[in-house]
Amino acid sequence: MNICVVMGKIIEEVNFEFIYNEKYISIANCKIQLMDKSQIEIFGLDEKADYMYKAVNMNDIILVSGSIVNERKTNKIRIEEIIKINSK
Repeated sequence: MNICVVMGKIIEEVNFEFIYNEKYISIANCKIQLMDKSQIEIFGLDEKADYMYKAVNMNDIILVSGSIVNERKTNKIRIEEIIKINSK
């Protein structure tokens, strides 16, 4: 298992969806911009998705810890923990 920690600014609205499969109920994702101007997509499942939908907005600075997953030749971060640093 890999672990990464990143901090960045949310640069697009959080997309929230219900997925209803045997393992998960909901997913939320968005892109964040890191300090070096690179961008990466993050996503949270169930409780993390609910938190993202309710508590974070575009231009918020967040700290995310999670694992990098490769989905369709794109690296994304699956959130294990998310902390809102501040709002702009």
